[in-house]
This record gives sequence, structure tokens and C-alpha cells, in this order.
Amino acid sequence: MIRNNNTSLTASVISRHILRTIEDDLGLKVKNILSFVKENLKVNVCYKKAWYARRKAIELVFGSWEANFAELPQYLDALVQSNPGTVVEWSHHSDSSDRVKTFMYVFWAFGQAIEAFHMCRPVICIDGTHLSGEYKGKLLVAVTQDANNKILPIAYAIVDEKTISSWS
Repeated sequence: MIRNNNTSLTASVISRHILRTIEDDLGLKVKNILSFVKENLKVNVCYKKAWYARRKAIELVFGSWEANFAELPQYLDALVQSNPGTVVEWSHHSDSSDRVKTFMYVFWAFGQAIEAFHMCRPVICIDGTHLSGEYKGKLLVAVTQDANNKILPIAYAIVDEKTISSWS
């Protein structure tokens, strides 16, 4: 049995070893990382270190939460530019200098769904799911049914909570 608990093996080093695996399988479990480190690097590491390694690897592949938020305005603009008729509204808090922005809500509806809406049944259903990760929130989706009985998503929103202000 391996009894080496090498404290110099950092989460950053482990993250570079599991990078390709994270690219292929974002759902890689921490217990699999523990097994990988034990089998391939011949070291026992604690669960917390493996968890941090997984998080660092995901950040290396997809960028940090902060970097992704900084790209949100450009992404929303590209969404509107590449989908004619698309509507996007987003809201954020700014500090007094307007340099630091804190995300609140975003709403979008694709132009194609807006055009198709008038041919759909006059019933709209809204459902939401909890978002997991560093920043919690809810993803809301409004759907309807078209003349062929197919579900048509017509609008999306990401909000902090289901409140009157976020719904409006």
C-alpha cells in the first residue's frame, strides 16, 4: 500500500496532469482524481487537494468566473449580431466609479423564436433550475407548444432568485 503523503505535490501540479481528462469529461469525479494520482504519481493526496486540482483544471480549460463575466457584454453583443431579431436585456450593479460591475440578471430571446411565437398555442410555461458552481442562481426558461405539438423555447433568463424584480 502507498503511504506517501507528499505535501509538495500541489493542486496546480495535479491539475496539469488531469487537464486532458477534464477537457474530455467535465464531470470527472474527485474520487477518480484521487485514484489517478495514486496510480500514476504514486502519491496519496487528500480529498480537498484533489477537489482544488479539479477546480484549477476546469479554470485552465474554460477560464475563471471573473474572466468569463468580463466577457459577458461581448458575448451578448455577438449573440445579437449573429441572430437577427434577438432581444437581450441584462442588469448589473456598478460601484460609484462604474469600474466594478456585479451581475444581477440577464434575459434573452432568439429572433427566430420571437418570429415563430405568433404561430404557437396561447399557453406559456415557465420552469427553472438551480445553477451550481461558484455563483449560484436560477436558469429560467419560457416555453410554448407549436402547431406540430413540439416544444419551443421562447425566452431564457438567469436570475439570482425567483422574485418580482427578477421576473420583471
